[in-house]
Order: sequence, then structure tokens, then C-alpha cells
Amino acid sequence: MKVHRRWTYRVRAGFERHTVPITVSREITVASTTGFELASPLGVSRLAWKSGHLVAESMVNARFIPPIPLLVPDLNLDKTHLKSMKPWHGRIDVSGIERPAEATLEEQNDTVDLGTRKVPTILTILTVTLPAVEPPNPLPPAVLELKSWFQAGVGLVQQEQRTHKDRIVQLTLVGR
Repeated sequence: MKVHRRWTYRVRAGFERHTVPITVSREITVASTTGFELASPLGVSRLAWKSGHLVAESMVNARFIPPIPLLVPDLNLDKTHLKSMKPWHGRIDVSGIERPAEATLEEQNDTVDLGTRKVPTILTILTVTLPAVEPPNPLPPAVLELKSWFQAGVGLVQQEQRTHKDRIVQLTLVGR
């Protein structure tokens, strides 16, 4: 990644459809290493490569303590089986509310249809489980799923976020 690098994504959120630019706005420290801040109208994310893993300290409206893995490209993957990473345990801060969380990351080789062509990718499935929070500020349990398709030499080409299996938002690369 380089500062000022830019990608354009088509966003689907419910019935809403629009395109957004995502730009590498600056170099920053993430997970005690050099990382990058990505900015868009949707929000800001902070990512870094650490020990060969792509990790996120924050993504749009959530902060992860410690940073959460998004991609481990050195797994021996095939198209028929998901490979699992060791579980992540930490805390998530969403809109100023911090709560414990656990996550698993699974990966496999896959292909994504980008409309005019099919591209080989690594599919990652990050499943985050948030337990219920008791009063005085009760919150129900939640299961969040982030499916991401990464193409070598390009980066993120498609992503879907689901809460309780309902798709909340989908991004698809349309320009770089």
C-alpha cells in the first residue's frame, strides 16, 4: 500500500446503491508496526501487515483490542476446504461501547465474478461472536460475519458484512 492509493467500490446496503472511493490517507502505527489509514465516506479503517498477516486495528465504526486478523495468505489453501486460523480473543469498541469478543478466521481459494470477468481470490470468513451484556447497559448477543475476497496484486475485490446472517453491506471493486 502507498499513501494516496485509491480504489472505487460499488456499495449495496439494503435498497441503496452507490459508489465510494477508498483512499490510503496516511501511514500510521498499527499493532506496533507501520500500517495505513484508509478513508472513505463510510468511515476510517486502520490496517497493517504484521508477521505476514493482514490485521485491522479499526474498521469503519469498530476498534479491535488487540488488532484482529483479516488475511493470512501463507496457508496452504484449496477450493474445497476452509482452513482455520487460531481463534482471536479480545475486545471490540463500537460507537464508544466496549465489550468482549471472540473470532475465528477461515480461508479458502475461490473465484469472484466481477461482472466482466472472473478472478481468482482468497476468500476469508471472519466470524465474530459478542456475548450478551448485562444491565445497567444491556446488549443482546451478536454474531457478525465479514466475508472478504482478496486478489493477489490488487487487494480487496469484494466484501460482505452480515449480522445474524442478514447481509448489511456489500462492497465490490469497480476501479483502481
